[in-house]
This record gives sequence, C-alpha cells and structure tokens, in this order.
Amino acid sequence: MKFKEFKKICQGKKLERTKRKKAWWHSLPHFISPYITWILVKTPITANFVTVFGIIIGLIGLLLIGVGNNFFIILGFILLYLYYISDEVDGEIARYKKQISLRGIYYDEIGHLIFLGLFFFALGYSIYNINTKFLYIILGAIASYFLLGIRIIRKIAMIASTKSEIRNIINRKIESNEFKSSKKGIIKFIKGLIINLVNAFSHPYIIITVFFIGFLLYMNFGYLQILEIIMIVYTIFMFIVFSSFIIIKAKTFEKDIIKIFQSTNKYD
Repeated sequence: MKFKEFKKICQGKKLERTKRKKAWWHSLPHFISPYITWILVKTPITANFVTVFGIIIGLIGLLLIGVGNNFFIILGFILLYLYYISDEVDGEIARYKKQISLRGIYYDEIGHLIFLGLFFFALGYSIYNINTKFLYIILGAIASYFLLGIRIIRKIAMIASTKSEIRNIINRKIESNEFKSSKKGIIKFIKGLIINLVNAFSHPYIIITVFFIGFLLYMNFGYLQILEIIMIVYTIFMFIVFSSFIIIKAKTFEKDIIKIFQSTNKYD
C-alpha cells in the first residue's frame, strides 16, 4: 500500500473534519503522526498500548517540568509534544487495524482528564520553583480547573444527545423549523475568526508551545517576567473562555444536539 492511501485510511474523516473546522493547530501533529503509525502498524503494538504509553510519558513530562532543572524542563516539554503525537497515533492505529473499542475510548478520555487536570498546575509549580511565589501554584490550579471545565462544557451536548427521551424533543424542533441557519456576512466572518483563535489558544498543544517559548526566554535571557505574565494572562484567558462558553452553550446547546443527530442520521 502506498503511503498516501495508508494516510487516508488511518486519518480519514478526522483529517477532513479538522480541515473543515480550520483547526490549523493540529497541522504539525497530523503531519508527523502517520509516519510513526506507518511503522507501528507493522508490529504487534495495539492502539490501547499507545494510549496508555502516551498518558505515562505525558505525566512524566509534567512531572519533569514541575520539579526539574532547566534540562529536565526542556525534556518535559519534548515529552508533552510526544504525548500529543501519541494521542493522534493511537486513533490512527485503531482505524487501520480496526481496533476501535469502548475500552480504548475510555482510556483516551481518562488520559485527557488526568492530563488536563495537572497541566497548568505543573507549569505554575515550575514557576514557583523559580520565583518562590506561591501565587503561581494557585494560578496553575485555577487555570487547570478552567481548562477541564472548558472540555466538559464542549462535551455536554454529546452527553445529552445519548439520552433516549431527547430524540423526540429534537425531532419535533427539527420538524417545526425552529432552528434556522445564521446570517452570512462580515459579522459571521469575524465571529468565526474569534472562535478559531479562542479554540487554538485554549488547546493544550498551543499552550505548551507558548509556555515552552516563555521558558526558553527565561533560560537564555533571564526574562522571568515574561513567564510570569504568560501564566497570569492564561489564567485570565481561561476564566474568560470558561465563562463565555457557559453563556454561549446555553444559547447554542440545542443547536449542537441537532447537529449531532443530523450527522448521526447520515449513517443510519
């Protein structure tokens, strides 16, 4: 099989969905992961093994960033990047080997919850080790809470759509044409651009990159203030995004469920 065909099989509709949503921050992991998957599918390694292994190296990466010296902090960031690549690889192996399972989804979601719950806390603790200001441990814990909350809010529509009694309600609303498409124009373009940027800079992969740059500036030039500002700004940003999502999802919650039902019905 040619690599192009292999990539289409293992990435498939996920890559199409990423392009449709203009999720440019996934471009590098999506470019690298198929080459690793190409090697691993020729071995007995399973998708679930990659998921668990990825969680372990991700947690080790956070530990190294939290309590390590400069060398271990850099190594920790490298492991975090590997974690996100492994998060793509496990799905690609599962699709290629047809190993998609409920247990695999469980491992994947639990891994995300554990990782996101400790993510900002580890970064805040690392800054605390440098400047001995307990404030940054508190900020890290708060930002981690908001990051977890954002993920949960994004999942609420999917969770609600599984409730059997919801189907009749949704079908009635679809038949009554209660949900209409939004107007096109410059406002929609600006709104889409803002949402795209918010999604990008609230994604851990981009956050890792921003903090990695901050740590490199500190290590090479002693710019500790930049690192501190990044943590403060991100804590505020996470709070704004978390609060905004609560308000926005309250208005778009039913529309989100409609989309889930409509996409599901295409394959019924």
